[in-house]
Amino acid sequence: MSDKRVMGIDYGQRKIGIAISDPLKIISYPYTTIDRKKTPDYLSEIKKIIKEKNVISIVVGYPISLLGNKTEQTRITEKFIDKLTLSVDAIVYKCDERLTSQEASRYLKQQNIKLGHNKEKIDQISASLILSQFLLSNTNETF
Repeated sequence: MSDKRVMGIDYGQRKIGIAISDPLKIISYPYTTIDRKKTPDYLSEIKKIIKEKNVISIVVGYPISLLGNKTEQTRITEKFIDKLTLSVDAIVYKCDERLTSQEASRYLKQQNIKLGHNKEKIDQISASLILSQFLLSNTNETF
């Protein structure tokens, strides 16, 4: 059995949500949030997690409008994906992330978790939703 995992990333200009799959690449778990203000060298932090968790593939949430158009955040995320691809020894995929933040907020509210002090959880859960979507849509793939 392989212990290699897939990482999910919800990239934001302030915070980066990280999720990790199980070794079988079936289940996605919220892992951490990197606050770019507190961790300006966020790429080193991502690389550290890749090494610790034996990550072989990364899926980054790709923000597009509800109509399927690129936005300013799409362009910012594309730059991040390019930078990440050049910086890590892992395959980087992108996955439509429409409405994942809203779904993550709704989930936390259903769990009676107040959003004010737990905003980093939204980023982690969003990353987990992105990763789950990717894993479900690629069940026959080896990544």
